[in-house]
Amino acid sequence: MDNLKAIWHHQFETLKILQVNNCKKIVVVFPSSMQNTYNELEKLEVTNCALVEEIFELNFNENNSEEVITHLKKVTLNGLWELKKIWSGDPQGILSFQNLINVHLQFCLSLEYVLPLSVATRCSHLKELEIKWCGNMKEIVAEEKESSMNEDPIFEFNQLTTLLLWDLHKLNGFYAGNHTLLCPSLRNVDVYKCTKLNLFRTHSTRSSNFRDDKHSVLKQQPLFIAEEVCISI
Repeated sequence: MDNLKAIWHHQFETLKILQVNNCKKIVVVFPSSMQNTYNELEKLEVTNCALVEEIFELNFNENNSEEVITHLKKVTLNGLWELKKIWSGDPQGILSFQNLINVHLQFCLSLEYVLPLSVATRCSHLKELEIKWCGNMKEIVAEEKESSMNEDPIFEFNQLTTLLLWDLHKLNGFYAGNHTLLCPSLRNVDVYKCTKLNLFRTHSTRSSNFRDDKHSVLKQQPLFIAEEVCISI
């Protein structure tokens, strides 16, 4: 696969599983010319592709009439040293990835965030989020400075049971702006060498600057209220 420069083709539109490994010249896995051709894909695995910079390159066309719901459930990305973004932009109004269940990332050293805002606010089916050895990651969700949202975003991960964060030395928090994070099903949290991340606070340290919503977090504040989440570490 040393000379392969393109992977996806219109003939693959009904494909359920795609595994991409050791493709040394691939830069974009799904170029914008292939948009809306991978909606049936359920499992994506991209590993050891040294030049990959983007997974989903999006074409933001003003003539897009309606949002398309994709079936993607599991994403595994490993050894993508140059990966800058999983999505080239926020796919709001173009593509919905609301069926995501598992997201596993390892050795994506250039990646600064995992999810764009519209994907993160519609991830109610997500069960596992595992991120290891992504040394440049700063937040889980990208802050959209030009977002049309008038209110602080609410992230409802109602089915999330497992959160694993390893060796993320630049990780500051979940989202850089004011927001609310809801994880009522969270049971397993594994955090290792995330030196900037403040994971818990208690009710006793609650101040008037905090909201009363369950698992609320504001900018640069801890992820969880200790008394309000049942987890094993």
